[in-house]
Amino acid sequence: MFNESDTQADANISERRALRHLVIFQVKLVMDAIRDFALSPLSILAFIVDAIRKPTLEDSLYLRLMKVGRHSDRVINLFDEYADGQHYTVDETLAEVEEVVTREVSKDKQK
Repeated sequence: MFNESDTQADANISERRALRHLVIFQVKLVMDAIRDFALSPLSILAFIVDAIRKPTLEDSLYLRLMKVGRHSDRVINLFDEYADGQHYTVDETLAEVEEVVTREVSKDKQK
């Protein structure tokens, strides 16, 4: 979303760029909310199953779910904490979508 070049090179961010950042942030917020909505009942279920099974730490469904949650946090990258390119984030997909949309819009304008 925002990176150092946005803040250093452009003291004044254009309305278009600000709108782009807003849209990307809103998409990520929706993804984060869906993830939280799914993890809430799953965490309760995992806890109940673990309470019944009494697994070892490595076999705990609850701890596995926490790992999935941490991984999804990195993938969603809501606050751009993981913009180092070390692993996949939805920013890459959103950038590809933006590129395709921009290309299609420019084709339509040329017609």
